[in-house]
Amino acid sequence: MNFLYPNILWCLFALAIPIIIHLFNFRRHKIVYFSNTATLKTIEQENAKTKKLKYIIALIMRMLFIAALVFAFAYPYNSEQRLKTDDADNLVAVYIDNSMSMHSRSSEISLLEDARASARKIVSNISPSQRFVLLTNSRQPENEYPMNQDEMLMSIDAMQTEASPMSINALYENLQMIMRRNGFKSASLFVYSDFQDNMMNLDGIMADSAIQIVAIPLKSDYQQNIYIDTVWLSLPILQKDFANEINVRVVNESGKEIKGLPVNFEIDGKAVAFNTIDIPANGKNNVSMQFVAEEGSHTATASIDDFPITFDDSYNFMLDVRPIIKIVELSTDNGQSAIQTLFSNDSLFDCKRVDPRRIDQQYLSDCQLIIIDGDDLVNETMMQSIMDLAKEGCSVVMLPSEPLNARNARNAPIISDDTLSISMIAAQHTFFDDIFVSIPDNADLPKVYKHVQIDKKQFHNSLTLISLQNGTSFFTLSKIGAGNVFVFASRFNANWTNFSENSLFVPIMYKIAMLGSQVSRLSYTIGIDKELSINDLTAFSGGDIRIRDVESTFEMIPMVEMRNNRAMIRLFDELPGAGFYNVSNGDEIVATTGWNDSRKESKMKFVDTEEVDKILKNNGLNVITVMRSDDIRSGDVMKTMVRRSTLWKSFIILALISLLIEILVLRFWK
Repeated sequence: MNFLYPNILWCLFALAIPIIIHLFNFRRHKIVYFSNTATLKTIEQENAKTKKLKYIIALIMRMLFIAALVFAFAYPYNSEQRLKTDDADNLVAVYIDNSMSMHSRSSEISLLEDARASARKIVSNISPSQRFVLLTNSRQPENEYPMNQDEMLMSIDAMQTEASPMSINALYENLQMIMRRNGFKSASLFVYSDFQDNMMNLDGIMADSAIQIVAIPLKSDYQQNIYIDTVWLSLPILQKDFANEINVRVVNESGKEIKGLPVNFEIDGKAVAFNTIDIPANGKNNVSMQFVAEEGSHTATASIDDFPITFDDSYNFMLDVRPIIKIVELSTDNGQSAIQTLFSNDSLFDCKRVDPRRIDQQYLSDCQLIIIDGDDLVNETMMQSIMDLAKEGCSVVMLPSEPLNARNARNAPIISDDTLSISMIAAQHTFFDDIFVSIPDNADLPKVYKHVQIDKKQFHNSLTLISLQNGTSFFTLSKIGAGNVFVFASRFNANWTNFSENSLFVPIMYKIAMLGSQVSRLSYTIGIDKELSINDLTAFSGGDIRIRDVESTFEMIPMVEMRNNRAMIRLFDELPGAGFYNVSNGDEIVATTGWNDSRKESKMKFVDTEEVDKILKNNGLNVITVMRSDDIRSGDVMKTMVRRSTLWKSFIILALISLLIEILVLRFWK
């Protein structure tokens, strides 16, 4: 047992007072006058031994009363609650959750400022000889080396907000690594966080009894949030002077329905559209706005107004308005194909037929749709390059080979000459969303005269969109990365099928082309996306690649890797915040990208104090205490922690009991 105010124990010398009184018996005798000795007959005789025992018990009760009061005022607490903050081999670690959700407010200031102020008090009240580390979500290397008290206080003041929260598991493992690296035998960890549900991951944690944990959950006065979750285009292609539609999903993390919330849409900093939205309580809704953009690359932002959590009130993205969609058909035929007939007369498309033996890899990387007119025409190296392009967002169409060519193919297809009709179309699939309204029972569906068995094992997630009467697949879709691979069981020649002459051919091929047109991504997420893809290799000839914000206040040197005629840009560190960042080669801007903070922080789901204590202890962690959010504003957190002990109440009760016993002994013991 330890005492918060041990100096009060000097008051135990007061125990000498009742001893002195009883030893010297400083009672004043009262003289009673009586007229005759007959009165003495009424005096009860008292046993001398009994009287002595009575006063000894009274003495003990008085001493116990004084001692209990002294112990109570010295504020005793369990020795297990003692932190090893005065041991030379102990490391004092302070984790401050500096994620975006900590911008929520408690009383007059944000949770982050609450945590910062309380952490300063803890560090200031610990011996300057101790060593400290400041753990944050950014995991800055300079903070993870032991610091003295002054360095620790400066690091706390300089701490900035980061978007991505750290799980409890990652925090614990990071501290264990720092202890091993610097030779500390134990650590005292103070955890300041709002304890969002997404950070309470303790799977596989290796508990260490040498790490003492003081958890300090911070609670916001605003347990609600409205945020923009995501943005997408109604049409995958953006064409100059053609109207498109932007869709914005807004989420309401509160128990109150939202009516008429304004949603703004800007392009290149200029307002182009405005709408309002109603959102049910604890629900979400979508709002659409039409726009027309000029050719080129444009910055765009959808935004709302919400307080006090504002980091997720805007969503940044890029609009890449393409003048044309580039299509290449890999074929050795010289005649006019159905593909050429369909796309050649449309100014929206640039369609070329190229011999795969003479193809330029750079030309392939600039295409949005690649059609392989015979799967035996490309070798394994080129096929792998095409699949890598599909992973980046390109659409790929694969047609079977002619029987003459198929004899020498690596996997010669088995061709069936049975004449069949299309029997099933997966009209409920999103691929057909803007193609069909409904399919009549007597619809004129294509006839198939020859077809091959599609090898669904070639792609692990192959899905049949159109099937034949015999149950085999005619048209399949496989999702490969950000792109799609479409496989047909028949060629588009008249001796194989009349599909190219059917009304289904045009909308299906247009849809395939448009799905591959949005090769560049709309936006990226800080803390999740670590890689960018740039098609224009000529822009990287100098090799002086930088990532800068549009105000040129931040600069990063990434790693650049050339892969399949594309530049893959890898980020080693997280960007400082949401916004637009330029990929530059020297002073020349190669591309502009839009970045947003992760929406994991937007969800208002928190673990309460009792649940935090339960989860941590159930995983074997050495939890000293889990404090209430109000405790950090009451002064010294270290003293507040031990004030939660109830041992002082026991001593007060003991003092009252001893006083009561003394009264009863003196009053009723005759």
